[in-house]
Amino acid sequence: MSKINSNNGVNIQMQFHEMFGQARWLKPTSPCSSAVTRGKFLLQDNLVNTRIRIVGLGIFELYINGNPVGDDLFLPLNTDFHERPGMLIRNLPFGEQTAHRLYVTEYDISPYVHGGENTIAVHVGTGWYADRMELKFGDICLCWRIYNSQNDIGSTDMIWKEGFVKDCVYRMGETQDLRGFDENWMAEETDTEGYISMLPFDFPPTDYLFSACPADGVIRTLQPKEIACSEEYTVFDVGENITGYPIIRLKEGCEGEVCLLFAETAKEDGHLCETTMHKQKEVFLTDALHPLMHPRFVWFGFRYFSVTNNAYPIECRVIHTKTDVTSSFASSSLNLNWLYDAYIRTQLCNMHTGIPSDCPHLERRGYTGDGQLTCEAAMLLLDAKEFYRKWIYDISDCQDRLTGHVQYTAPYTHSGGGPGGWGCAMVEVPYLFYQTYGETGPMADLYPQMLFYFQYLDAHSEEDLIVSDRPLEWCLGDWCTPDPIAIPAPYVNNYFYIKSLYRVKEMAATLGYVQDIPLLEEKIRIKTAALIKAYWDEKTGNFAGNVQGANGFALDLGLGDERTQRNMVEKYRASGEYDTGIFGTDVVTRVLFERGEGELAIQLLTSEKKNSFSTMRVAGATTLWEYWYGKRSHSHPMFGAVTRYLFRYILGIQQTKDSVGYENLRIAPCPGGIECATGSLLLPCGRVSVSFEQQKDAVSFAITLPEGKTAAFVWGKHDRLLQGGENRFIV
Repeated sequence: MSKINSNNGVNIQMQFHEMFGQARWLKPTSPCSSAVTRGKFLLQDNLVNTRIRIVGLGIFELYINGNPVGDDLFLPLNTDFHERPGMLIRNLPFGEQTAHRLYVTEYDISPYVHGGENTIAVHVGTGWYADRMELKFGDICLCWRIYNSQNDIGSTDMIWKEGFVKDCVYRMGETQDLRGFDENWMAEETDTEGYISMLPFDFPPTDYLFSACPADGVIRTLQPKEIACSEEYTVFDVGENITGYPIIRLKEGCEGEVCLLFAETAKEDGHLCETTMHKQKEVFLTDALHPLMHPRFVWFGFRYFSVTNNAYPIECRVIHTKTDVTSSFASSSLNLNWLYDAYIRTQLCNMHTGIPSDCPHLERRGYTGDGQLTCEAAMLLLDAKEFYRKWIYDISDCQDRLTGHVQYTAPYTHSGGGPGGWGCAMVEVPYLFYQTYGETGPMADLYPQMLFYFQYLDAHSEEDLIVSDRPLEWCLGDWCTPDPIAIPAPYVNNYFYIKSLYRVKEMAATLGYVQDIPLLEEKIRIKTAALIKAYWDEKTGNFAGNVQGANGFALDLGLGDERTQRNMVEKYRASGEYDTGIFGTDVVTRVLFERGEGELAIQLLTSEKKNSFSTMRVAGATTLWEYWYGKRSHSHPMFGAVTRYLFRYILGIQQTKDSVGYENLRIAPCPGGIECATGSLLLPCGRVSVSFEQQKDAVSFAITLPEGKTAAFVWGKHDRLLQGGENRFIV
């Protein structure tokens, strides 16, 4: 049973009493890493549509009359739950005023309850909320309300004792002590010796909401394969880089400590590679009464794992947000096929608890830079609408109401980034949500905050170039270039500022804020002039020396002359590989496609030189790396932003310039050197499929549109109007 989407995705803010009635927040009487809690409630015989609203912070598991409710994992959705009084950043007061929200889960529990006395049991762990290694919000706690047409009962009186998860670091793992622990603690009737009453308390002010964003869940299972062993442990391979965990069985006659270690890569001898373990570890202290074990409040990012030889894995569960893959792609290019598959897998590995993370292990944060880069690809290739609707409001919450500053992560936890590629997610994500789905709501809600952020950027500019961010914080431009970063940070940050000004100008016209357009146009003029003055070389036609994609950034703003594009094209034609970071890779690829150099763009996407996706593929990777050369994380989706161009340009599935939500379709394929390709997208108007195959002197096409839709087909000098249904032809 999945949670009820109580408001169809609309953010309706409620006060505590509106959400929970007469309930109280309850917490253990002393800090702990997990608590098992129990309570009783009486119901009259009319049990139809009996519901529970519940939050357990940081993460909860719910049982009614001994039965687990639903198949969701790691709830509630992660947010900036409430203010953290006294929070220090770099040993200084945080000093910013952000907004806060808490998403409440609602289930229909009618199948689990009966007339008379019932039992509610909740297992609560730390999650982000109470993690000892992070900027802690508080200690674990819970609140619930059960109601139907005749009953309305709230959490006011529960008992608790320390749970079997004795230590938990959300990004690294748990220690569970199962020895002697009653596995029927959640049953209707059980021994409650050692339980004590929970403590009611006043929860800090916050807004309470429902969300249609899907929760995490078990998506599929994999069978691990033994690849190495020693006297102490055995190493297993699940065949692909995943997020989730294994189910472990104790060997007969064994007990004691079972230890699991996780890694993304293995050495040549099959043993775990320490550089990609990222401190991930799960420990079980167990006896023969608890032969089956698995993590409760954490997941891991891994392909390989080791298990001490007193236990063995039954299966591995792949866990991430319950979102469907709504696209398909295959071609004659191994590298493009790998890119599509690897991006999908990497993106899904980084969708947990309502957050698009940078990586599923090392940091596990909703970086706004990574998130704004990949959001359109995820929206197009996955059923991710409500996921990104939720995250847009996380970005909204993380803006400082005093200065306009936008944090580098949403929800906020201290991290590094920059004002352009990260902060301008305030503009980019709502804009692309509107372009993809045709909904104005999120961008209308955030529109005033976008203007406020522009004021912040102006305050951190000198000679109209952005040169600083929050004191003592990073001020990055591009990131993860293969060689040391050479492209100037102010250049990249002003690019994003100007790009965002154009976006907001378009939004102003759509939303009816036409009075703002002259000011936005003046800002565009001023910031563009500053960029040209500082970085344009009249002698060469280059911007910032044409280093690491610099000319591509300028061309994307309509700057430069014919030399600017020619120099960029000649450079990449000669090198045959990327020299760019996460933003430059996306910009250069798109600009090449847009400016008639699609064949070169495809050559870069399919390159087999060092700085290429092929390097990852040949190394055996099944997910995208953080760095071109494989440093640190092997599950970072940010370079995969270009995957959207397999569909927009190679297959040519586009919308016309005046269209949003793919209301008006245009099919303009660009095969380049690709012999054949086929793919599809499930768009708001329905599924669109395109296939082509290059023949000796012609190209055959098979294009399927939703019934009742038409599309303009463009292929060089050939054009035609396509009708709903299947269209087959040769040009």
